[in-house]
Amino acid sequence: MSKNTTVKVSKKTLENLHKLAGEMATTMGKRVTLEDAINKLLEERNKKNSEESSNINDDREAFLALLDQKITGGQPEDFKEYNYEDVGSN
Repeated sequence: MSKNTTVKVSKKTLENLHKLAGEMATTMGKRVTLEDAINKLLEERNKKNSEESSNINDDREAFLALLDQKITGGQPEDFKEYNYEDVGSN
């Protein structure tokens, strides 16, 4: 099995990949392949997913901390079942 394969992309996508590879080459000061450009895009996506996952965990922890907070005035006896049989009877 070959280590390389062919991927079909539109001319616009190929143009964008070449543009990205050119920007990377300018920044890095060396020749960059289209594979390098694709790998950079994949790394950025993985990094973004990781950051979002971290944000979700942070938000979850903050939400759980809110649930643990004591609310003044709200005691267990305030939440007991109400007998609705007297509603509407005059």
